Amino acid sequence: MKTAIRRIFYACLFTAASLSSGIATADQIVMDNGDVINGNIKKIEDKKLYIEPAYADEFSVKLKHVVSITGEQVFEIELDDGSEIDAQFSGAANEQQVLIVEGEPLNVAMMQLAMAKQPDKYFDHSSHIDLNATWNGGNTDSKNNMLYADTRIRVGDHRHNADLTIRRDETNDISTKKQDLFRYSWNWMFADPWYTGVTASWERDPIKDLDHRYSIGAIIGRDIFNDSSKLLTVSAGIGYSEEELLLVTENGATGFWNLVYEQDFRNGDLTLFHNQNFLFQFYGDNNSIFKTNTGFRFDIYKDIYSSVSLRYDYETEPAPGTKDHDTTVAVGLGVKF
Repeated sequence: MKTAIRRIFYACLFTAASLSSGIATADQIVMDNGDVINGNIKKIEDKKLYIEPAYADEFSVKLKHVVSITGEQVFEIELDDGSEIDAQFSGAANEQQVLIVEGEPLNVAMMQLAMAKQPDKYFDHSSHIDLNATWNGGNTDSKNNMLYADTRIRVGDHRHNADLTIRRDETNDISTKKQDLFRYSWNWMFADPWYTGVTASWERDPIKDLDHRYSIGAIIGRDIFNDSSKLLTVSAGIGYSEEELLLVTENGATGFWNLVYEQDFRNGDLTLFHNQNFLFQFYGDNNSIFKTNTGFRFDIYKDIYSSVSLRYDYETEPAPGTKDHDTTVAVGLGVKF
């Protein structure tokens, strides 16, 4: 019995020590008015320091009002002169911020800190699933259903991006849309923010007489910016495409263009997104295919959000009897994980 009690006692001590250690290693900033803020320092950007305390959402303070920064984590830091270093924040000395660079202290003026960000995680991911549906009854019966899912996974210097659209529309029990679209790209960050890789897509829409269209190619791209609150990346490349339209199959060389933009507002409760894809076929009628998806996500509860988006599809050479464009306003619910 005494042995069991002793083990429980030691376990409690270990747990308490672990918790106190976690508290002790929290980042800390001291303001010029004497306030001390403990939390998780996220970044320094545009002369603002962003911190997330345990008791509130992430917020920012002006860097000119910060006297001292202390933290355990190594940050990627850029100074005003353009030099870049990996360093820890180690408090203040002689009215300057102390940085620990490879074990050695470096004193800099606080306003010399142009940017600081947490190093990219070895593994990171972000995924969404949206369901949009409308039903109308009466003089006209219609059903419009669309499932959209996307995922972005990064493992070290490799990034995988994919999205899937499944859309079914009916009016008076007659199908007016049967679109299936899948896109995938692999990026190798060979010289961050530059990357190269492979892109592929597959699409069908028998209502538009498109039995299938697939493409594959090599791309090169660049992240214009990519941090915890915003992403803008562009890529272009060349490859091969084949499509069967009106029972006629054509194939040949293809050019690609892709842009992805996302930005969080209101501490991440509101997200603006814009994706555009352009494919040019160097064969047949030199068809140009342009697709965009632009909208907002509004957080409702934890990982559940509402969404509203405008999707626009355009082709310069559509099948005879079909329009060259398709516009959709989609409103629905989604989940992120």
